[in-house]
Amino acid sequence: MGPGWRYLKTRLIISMIKLVAFDWNGVLIADAAHAAASVSKVLEHLGKGSISVKEYREIFNIPAKHIYLKRGMTEAEVETHAHTIQEMFHADYELRIAKVRTRAGARKLLDFLFKRSVEMIVISNHTIEGVNFQKERLGLQKYFSNVFARDAKGSWASRSKLERLQKFLGQRSFLPKEIVIIGDSPEEVEVGKHLGLHTIAITGGFCSAKRLKEARPNYLIHNLTEMIEIINKL
Repeated sequence: MGPGWRYLKTRLIISMIKLVAFDWNGVLIADAAHAAASVSKVLEHLGKGSISVKEYREIFNIPAKHIYLKRGMTEAEVETHAHTIQEMFHADYELRIAKVRTRAGARKLLDFLFKRSVEMIVISNHTIEGVNFQKERLGLQKYFSNVFARDAKGSWASRSKLERLQKFLGQRSFLPKEIVIIGDSPEEVEVGKHLGLHTIAITGGFCSAKRLKEARPNYLIHNLTEMIEIINKL
């Protein structure tokens, strides 16, 4: 078989993946340390002490109120201070990420997928306003066909990535084997497994490597460029 076959085989391998669903925070932007610092500020304000990035990665969870419950607050305390917590966190966090950068390898990966006509979407627990602002500031608009995020500060009390992604896929004709979901928490792995998708977890974001390993994604990576080889193999 000649070079023509090898080219055709490469094209067929590449075309197997038609959609990549990206988590936003901690995956495409390097904001985990900023989020941890903002949570630490809230905890200190409430007299609960500070928190390190390492500890934050061990207790981060959605709904976000579980972070404060794991730091020793009672349900009653969390509900009493819910408005203060959310307002203080978001005000501090948005200031900290005003000039946040993309994670290493992000643009190389996005260009790789874009050139191969792989559709890309964002599925996030952050606010739609926050994602869109940073997406435009960083010049990433052309890569994403859709952004599925939250109105206002909805991550406080619920999880909805599964429902949002499921609804989107119900309107499209993708097969599960043609879709990859990547995130930095067990949530994206759970969503992907539920829908039968390829799951990739990346370290260095909002959750520890140990937690990600325990979630058992199909692939665990440390840099976004590692996804290029994975995509080519799927």
